[in-house]
Amino acid sequence: MEPSPPSRLLLIDDHRLFNDGLKSLLDAQTDLTVCGQVFTAADALAAVHRLAPQLVLLDVNLQGVSGIDLGSQLIHNFAGLYVILLTMYNQPKLLDEARRAGLHGYLLKDATTDLLLKGIRTVLNGGKFFALNESGHFIDRFGDDFARRLSLTFREVEIIRLICQGLSSEQIADQLTLSVETIKTHRKNIHFKLGISKVADLIQFAIKQGL
Repeated sequence: MEPSPPSRLLLIDDHRLFNDGLKSLLDAQTDLTVCGQVFTAADALAAVHRLAPQLVLLDVNLQGVSGIDLGSQLIHNFAGLYVILLTMYNQPKLLDEARRAGLHGYLLKDATTDLLLKGIRTVLNGGKFFALNESGHFIDRFGDDFARRLSLTFREVEIIRLICQGLSSEQIADQLTLSVETIKTHRKNIHFKLGISKVADLIQFAIKQGL
């Protein structure tokens, strides 16, 4: 009896070094093979149609395009396709959004290799795999009480992180493919929710909260 051919995976991530590193890791597995790499959301549908992967590993944010929305679109357009969201955002709220959108898994980019492979194989076997730490359990670095009390959205947390990296409103707008006025509005909302008026205070707050 001949062994089954390896499962075909498509990587969709605009960080080329991460994309290449993930390909090397997965290609080392005898039961998995990377059939293609995509670096922009605009190329995703055509790549899935051309390469016919069984599973897509998808970044949550592709130059301002929502990975959750794109994943949902792929699942709708390609029957039987599995999609796992692969992200650096350790947020139960975002995980729930991915689950509600019909995606099949959610894994952190800093997950162990064993957890990553376990998640991929679980989904390929018809299961679901939503994990926020090494043990595969949900964990919220920000704290559920914190999230509920301040009602920060995913986009607001993303912008706080970029502010902490020293980016200006113009640079953040360019990175997220949003208008500068939209970023300024988000910043006003963040300051209002946190009761903070200075960037230095915002950065100090973010450090304390582990953002």
